[in-house]
Amino acid sequence: MIQFEGFAPDLPPETPGIFVDCKNILPSIGLFVAAPTPIDCGLGAISGAAKGFAITRKLDNSTRAFCGSSDKLYEASTTAWVDKSVSGGYSLGPDERWRFAQFGNVTLASSKRETIQAISSGSDFAAVSASAPKADIIETINNQVFAFNIDGMGFGDAPERWACSAVGNETDWVPSVDTQCVSGQLLDTPGPITAAKRLGDIIVAYKDRSMYVGQYVGVPLVWSFSKAPGEIGTPCNESVVTTGTAHFFIGHDDFYMFDGTRPQALNAPLRNWFFNNVDQRYMFKICGTYDRFNQRVFWWFPSVYSSGALDKCIVYNVKTNKWGRMDGQIEIAAEYVSNGISYDNMGTLFSTWDDLPTNISYNSTFWTTGGAVLAAFGTDHKCYQYSGISGESRITTGHYGDNMQFSTCTRIRPRFIQSPTSSVMNYSYSNTDASTFSSNITSTYSNNWYDFIWSARWHKFEFIFNGQMAISGFDLLMSPDGIE
Repeated sequence: MIQFEGFAPDLPPETPGIFVDCKNILPSIGLFVAAPTPIDCGLGAISGAAKGFAITRKLDNSTRAFCGSSDKLYEASTTAWVDKSVSGGYSLGPDERWRFAQFGNVTLASSKRETIQAISSGSDFAAVSASAPKADIIETINNQVFAFNIDGMGFGDAPERWACSAVGNETDWVPSVDTQCVSGQLLDTPGPITAAKRLGDIIVAYKDRSMYVGQYVGVPLVWSFSKAPGEIGTPCNESVVTTGTAHFFIGHDDFYMFDGTRPQALNAPLRNWFFNNVDQRYMFKICGTYDRFNQRVFWWFPSVYSSGALDKCIVYNVKTNKWGRMDGQIEIAAEYVSNGISYDNMGTLFSTWDDLPTNISYNSTFWTTGGAVLAAFGTDHKCYQYSGISGESRITTGHYGDNMQFSTCTRIRPRFIQSPTSSVMNYSYSNTDASTFSSNITSTYSNNWYDFIWSARWHKFEFIFNGQMAISGFDLLMSPDGIE
């Protein structure tokens, strides 16, 4: 059997098991699965493009869902997004985003355009206090709120500056050693702070080509930041995806993992493909999120053909070190916690039994209260869960054969763990140096095989699947015709 190795367009195409291309294929443990389709969460559209999206968790372990547009902040109810904006709304710029953080039972929202906003149960958002800054990035750690790339607190617009609130008090931003509300600058390297995420009991701040590790040291410094080795950073906060024990992020030249010691390249077999396909003018729009249950990192990015829109997605499995791909245009993404469906709210969501969605499997988290699932806002400004029955997915293999001799392929047996509803195989061949291929045969999957016969120097296969599917590899019946 040829074991599938995943999306690896940078490797030599004759490498066994790689995909030179794929569509809606996700890496799993020992196999690859068809990506689920997006399902409308039933919350309606917000007022404009989604510029922030987060699920926060209160001290009693209950969750709240928030999102924001350029002029409003919303909280999800059972059936709609409810406007929770401050009176008069907001005015974010076209390339600005909302970032969210949870501090006890208070949810915080920040942008460089607005003073840090706060909301507690049963209220609307409001400025957390008159002393709080505006902040491009917000995070919480060690009973303090951190703000990065700030404007305010008497420092003016200071993109290289960080600040933290008083201990245990998200409203107190008056610098004082007594309360441990302090501020500092990251000046060893140029540029603004582009990202910051907690990692255990440290906090990591990123610039475009550098990163700093912040540690609590007590008074008088309170927090001390030291530069990590190398010229490694990230273009934006959403590029950094935290799994709880490590950060995975896209740098200006590679994909990296940071576990608190030093950043390490992932040796991604699609590095060159990615940097040839991403529009580097818009890398600050990259949006990553983590599917905790399936241990997959999703990075949406703007391709060179998209004019800045997030239209392509690469998927990395942190356990298997394998890659896949799931394209589709979105505005913003996050891990979503479903409200589920019960007898109490079924009549509100669906008028009759016939109105229940038919493109969702019975074991989907769509039906389950508290079930976590990947979600994203579409270009219609609606939120969608990725939990629907899979549609079309594709795998294009590398090249099988030899420059020195012809070989005859007679059939292929896919190793399905879960067979799709239907499938075909498109065959192509080359009798030169495999730089160009000619399409020749289409074979329908039947009786566990794709049947065909053809002789050539090089063979390539495109598998097209419809419906739920899981596959580990394939058996190829190929025999040499003789030495030329």
